[in-house]
Amino acid sequence: MKNCILFLSIFIFLGVNPMANAKTLERPSEKNDRNAPIKLIFIHHSVGGNWLAHNYGRLVSELNKNNYYVNDVSYGWEPSILTDNIVKKIKRKILGKLGRANQGAYGIGNRTDIGQMPDWFLGPDSDLIMDAIYSENRETDIFGDHSNSTSSNPIPNPGKKIENQIVMFKSCFPNTLLRGNPDDSAAQLTKPVRNFTAASEDHTVANAKRVFNDILTYFSNHPDKFFVIITPPPQAKLPKEGKIARGFCNWLVHDWLKENEYQYKNVMVFDLFNVLTSGHSSSQNDFGQEDGNHHRIWNGKVQHIVNTENNLLVYPTKNGDDHPSPAGLQKATQEFVPLLNYYFELWQEKLQ
Repeated sequence: MKNCILFLSIFIFLGVNPMANAKTLERPSEKNDRNAPIKLIFIHHSVGGNWLAHNYGRLVSELNKNNYYVNDVSYGWEPSILTDNIVKKIKRKILGKLGRANQGAYGIGNRTDIGQMPDWFLGPDSDLIMDAIYSENRETDIFGDHSNSTSSNPIPNPGKKIENQIVMFKSCFPNTLLRGNPDDSAAQLTKPVRNFTAASEDHTVANAKRVFNDILTYFSNHPDKFFVIITPPPQAKLPKEGKIARGFCNWLVHDWLKENEYQYKNVMVFDLFNVLTSGHSSSQNDFGQEDGNHHRIWNGKVQHIVNTENNLLVYPTKNGDDHPSPAGLQKATQEFVPLLNYYFELWQEKLQ
């Protein structure tokens, strides 16, 4: 321990500037040529990885087909600038020995629960984190091959110096284990609860709504970026048969932006929760059918519809695993991409 403290003191004494090796990137012009590939980055964990994968949810292939080049980050990710020289690498090892390797920007990819979202967008290291997200050119492979070059609609990287313009963020299914009541108002504490996990007693409807209300400040300060919030997927068993989670997701889709009188067009919500609560079986979805629960473009209009009184996962994998099956995630792909096109183009028109 004494040696660790000594090395840490030496590092602090050196006063290394973490931005000294920052790369110069090209920000996309205000109005994009829609014929040119748009760079998108997805922040996710395991369900998101399965959704992207060519042999599972097929999201990368469908996004490529619609001219989106896909990057993503997941477990273990952190800004590369934190370890881009020997001194920083030593610091990283020391922090690991001190049990501080998952604080601030360090190990931020491990922290995607709703209660941890402020670390990404509002925390003291949020500028460092999000600048790294915009510049990231990474395709994770821990959930299987889903690179752009091997998709059924391969697309080249439009340029490593071009920033990701679309940022998708998804918390995983434990985040549907919300406490409280579905119509609880956002917490009004002067000092809101922060950095809580989905397993925490602080993971309440009130605190979760407060998190989303607060991060709108970041989104409004970055009108040149397009942000996509994906609701947490459902589970096969949930408190009050999923009614709490259903209420919260409905609030995100219908009320979140309206309640905050949000004036920009650079934020959209896709209700993955709702999409995965209807279907015929774990292996047969109800994509393209009039009945069921959907979030999609239908007859030329946005449709968020709940025809089936079910708030639980219809697509579990083997042995009741709450990771949605390929059929469920393929339904999500087909409903999500046209919706993304619609909202992205509305935002582009706003920039004119």
